[in-house]
Amino acid sequence: MRGKYIELYRRKRKGKTDYRLRKRVVVSRLPFVSIRISNKNVLVQLIKAGPKGDTVLGSASSKQLQKFGWLFSKRSLPACYLCGLMLGSKMKDKVNSKVVVYMGLKPYVVGSRASAVVKGLIDGGLKVEADQETFPEEKRLNGSQIALYAKNLKSSDLDLYNRRFSNYIREGLNVEEMPVIFEKVKKMIVERKGVIE
Repeated sequence: MRGKYIELYRRKRKGKTDYRLRKRVVVSRLPFVSIRISNKNVLVQLIKAGPKGDTVLGSASSKQLQKFGWLFSKRSLPACYLCGLMLGSKMKDKVNSKVVVYMGLKPYVVGSRASAVVKGLIDGGLKVEADQETFPEEKRLNGSQIALYAKNLKSSDLDLYNRRFSNYIREGLNVEEMPVIFEKVKKMIVERKGVIE
């Protein structure tokens, strides 16, 4: 006699959807933010669930940061913050309700890139409920920590510095100027309300 096989939902089997969490998000009737961080880029979308399926109200990708002048890593913590700021600035006048953060099966970790995105959303003007203690420190958000590390590494081991930051050196970027460039890009995003001209 063979055992009875109960087939799970397809997206649960593939490890894509947490249906309990998804149900809570849909029943809340609030728009939700989907944060997807890949090996090269960050994608942040503001989504509204409906009976005919989800509708994307707005999105921001770290690829768009290049048009604002951000030429450093597209998946670093500063890039994640700027992505959240871009979406928050774009959507603050269009969304009046609270916004829920939906991470899918990924956990929300204190001080992570996802928490940097949420900090950017809040600074951009969206109403997201989040504890201030979960956000990364300011020196991590603006790239000061990376710049300090690069400066110390350059003075102690030039060979390792050249290997570690070879992509930036090849493109003519100075890692030690990252906080200055971050502030310029941040100011430009806020002035343009996240819209690329």
